[in-house]
Amino acid sequence: MKRMMLILVPFAFAGSAAAISVQGTPPAPTVAPGVQKFAPVQAPTTQSDDSSGLRRGTLEAVNITGGTFHVYGQGMTFDPKRVKVFGRDGKPASLSSLRKGASVRFTLDPRDRLHRRVAVIYLE
Repeated sequence: MKRMMLILVPFAFAGSAAAISVQGTPPAPTVAPGVQKFAPVQAPTTQSDDSSGLRRGTLEAVNITGGTFHVYGQGMTFDPKRVKVFGRDGKPASLSSLRKGASVRFTLDPRDRLHRRVAVIYLE
């Protein structure tokens, strides 16, 4: 009998809870019906900027004295005095090791607003 009561008691509470109904009016919508609410657009300063991320390509043209090279038809610039060049072994290399047709990875200077100035070049 005690076991039967343990089984029936939870159902009795569940049945009485189902009989409760909420009275009143629903809250007013915060947005006009049929209009979707979107999140506000972030300000440009808070959006992420991957301009200094690692890029990859093959050198199509190189001008060491002028500080330019072309990758995928895009002209990139670099400061011959400030750019860092690293060889396959990870050790510093000279600008003269840049050759047309060489496979490279490079990062862009985050201070350049046009995202055209290269900061570091890695030879592959």
